[in-house]
Amino acid sequence: MQVISFKNTILFKRGMWLSAAALIACVAAPSVLNGALWRNPVVNAVPLVILSGFWVYFLRKIHIHRLVDEVVDCEDHLKVRKGRTEASIPFSNISMADVSTNYGIHRITVHLRELSKLGGKLEFLPQASLWSSPSAVQRVAYGLTERASQAKAGAVVK
Repeated sequence: MQVISFKNTILFKRGMWLSAAALIACVAAPSVLNGALWRNPVVNAVPLVILSGFWVYFLRKIHIHRLVDEVVDCEDHLKVRKGRTEASIPFSNISMADVSTNYGIHRITVHLRELSKLGGKLEFLPQASLWSSPSAVQRVAYGLTERASQAKAGAVVK
């Protein structure tokens, strides 16, 4: 058994959301502390709404909420966990795995033949040691796809 996902995905996801909240709080603090927000709310609230909208758009665009927390390669299946939900995905249920990059963040997407508890596709961050090497991330995805096709071929023969 080997963990093939980034070990600190939970902290990464929380850090992104907390960074957005901290930036909004830093922008709002001067207006709140000197009372200007309450005297002229439209002038002071509009930049906060625009900044909040930008962050919501950015965080939704990079799909940070879709990432699974942990993926463990157990030789014949993947053990996947997102929050408190765990699923065991046999390689015969995997149709393919590919790599996508959003804003410089590489992620591996595993497409499933049938829906699991976690949906029809699983997205996860690869191990941190692979982040600077897109070709290494591609090799991991290719290895998963190859093992899935072998498992599917073996399931058909039986």
